[in-house]
Amino acid sequence: MERQARTGYGVAVLLILSGCALFVAGAWSIVPSPVRPLAIGTNLWIGYEPFHLARAAGTLPADVTLVEARSSPALMEAVASGSLDGAALTLDEVMRLEAAGRPMAVLAVLDISNGADVVLARDAAAVARGPAGARIGVETEGVGSFVLYRFLERHGLTLGQVQVQPVSVGDHADALRRLDLDYIVSYEPLVSHLEQAGAVRVFDSADMAGEVVDVLAVRRDRLAGRRATLYRLLAAWYGGVDGLTRGDALAIQRVGRRQHLSDAQVRQVLARLDFPNAATSRAMLSAHAPAVTQAQRWLVASGEVGRAPDPVLDPSYLPE
Repeated sequence: MERQARTGYGVAVLLILSGCALFVAGAWSIVPSPVRPLAIGTNLWIGYEPFHLARAAGTLPADVTLVEARSSPALMEAVASGSLDGAALTLDEVMRLEAAGRPMAVLAVLDISNGADVVLARDAAAVARGPAGARIGVETEGVGSFVLYRFLERHGLTLGQVQVQPVSVGDHADALRRLDLDYIVSYEPLVSHLEQAGAVRVFDSADMAGEVVDVLAVRRDRLAGRRATLYRLLAAWYGGVDGLTRGDALAIQRVGRRQHLSDAQVRQVLARLDFPNAATSRAMLSAHAPAVTQAQRWLVASGEVGRAPDPVLDPSYLPE
C-alpha cells in the first residue's frame, strides 16, 4: 500500500549517517565497534502504528531503530541501497525488490486491508458512465496499481482501456479536481475525506479479500545474527496490536496524534483493517496463499516484471 508519511527526511538522514559510519569504520578499523541497530523503515500508514506504540511503551528492542519515510517507494529505494535493513511494505512491493535483484525475506504479515484501499468515482454521474475510457488517478508505484488492476479486471477491462493519470502521495483531493479525474484510487484516512466531499466508493480491498497485505520484510543478507532481535521486534509488534484491537484509549489517542485524526476517525479507519495474530500470519506465509499468487499474477500480467518474483517466506521469527 503506497502510504503517505510525515516526512521524507528520515531516510535521507539515515543515508548521511550511514556514510559517516562507513568513513569512521574505515579510519578506525583497529577499534572494535558494537553491532549497529537494525534499521527498519515505515511510513505513516496507520497499519504500521503498532510498531510506534511499542516504541512509546518501551517494548521495542533497544537494538532496533525505526525510520520513517514519506512513501513506500522511498522505503524500497532505501532497502535496495542498503541504508535500511528492512521495512514494512506491501507484499507486491517486496516482490518488486526481489525482481530487481534484492533478495528479501518476508517474516510476518502485519495487517490486511479490508476496505481501507478504495477506488472512488468522482460522483454519481461518473458511476453511471462506468470505467471504460475513464480518467483514473493512481499512485503508480504503490499498491494502488494492484487495486486498480483488480477493479478493471472485475469490469472486464485492461489498463489500455482507461486513461491512467499518476498522482502524487497524499495529493488525492487536489488531483481529483486539478486533473479532472473520473476515478481515483485512494486509501484511508484520505478516503473518508473524499467521500465526505461527494466521491462514491465503487470498489475496495474487501472485494479482493486477503490480497492487499502489509508485511515485515528484511534483506536476506542482513538476517545473520539478528534472530533474537527480530523475534523481540515481532513480540513488541503484537503487544502494540493488542492495544489497538482492544480499543485502549491511550493507544487510540497516540495513534490519533501521530496521524492527525480524532479518536473517532482512528476507530473508523481501524474498522477496515485486520491485524492477524501470529498463527494466522504463519498460515498466510505459504507459497500458495492468495496474497502471494495474486500479487505474482498481477506483476507479471501488468508487465512490471518478466517472471513471477519469489521472495523467501520465513515465519520462523514469529512468536509462538
